[in-house]
Amino acid sequence: MPNNTYTPVTRNNMFYSKEDFDLEMDLVEGYMEEDVNQTVVVYQVDRKATQINGIYKETNTTVHFLPPVEIPCLYEIQDQTLKSYETKTQTGVYSISGNLKLYVNLLSFKKYDFDIKRGDYIGVLIEENRMYYWVVTNDGKVNTANQLVLGAYKTGFRVIEAAPVTDAEFKAL
Repeated sequence: MPNNTYTPVTRNNMFYSKEDFDLEMDLVEGYMEEDVNQTVVVYQVDRKATQINGIYKETNTTVHFLPPVEIPCLYEIQDQTLKSYETKTQTGVYSISGNLKLYVNLLSFKKYDFDIKRGDYIGVLIEENRMYYWVVTNDGKVNTANQLVLGAYKTGFRVIEAAPVTDAEFKAL
């Protein structure tokens, strides 16, 4: 049952307060935007314009997208995997990029006015003329793991996981 009252987080105020949290989040935001300088392009599915099946959350019509948003983040592309068209004899083997893991500062969602949901697509520029794409499989909205909590105070990041897609599934213009 949702709690509609506002309760400030004061369990650790003697050692780490809201001001400390805000300062650390500003430092991390500056570090991610200016020092690390990793960005991805988020292609949000326009859920109002796209006809989506209410039960399976899938569509068999054209998927419409909102304008893409380039966001600062930390990302990790995992090792490639080998796939097979035929699993019994392992014939027709091909290689596909590994999964993508994004670490996005919560301040970025407000600053760039966007959100990432399951089913959205993410593009990472690998070379000047080559971008790889992934589809979001875990939007990271349940982010209460200890490693994401700063100073035993509040969560500062969302960890978003995505699976690779082929050019037949998604190719940005």
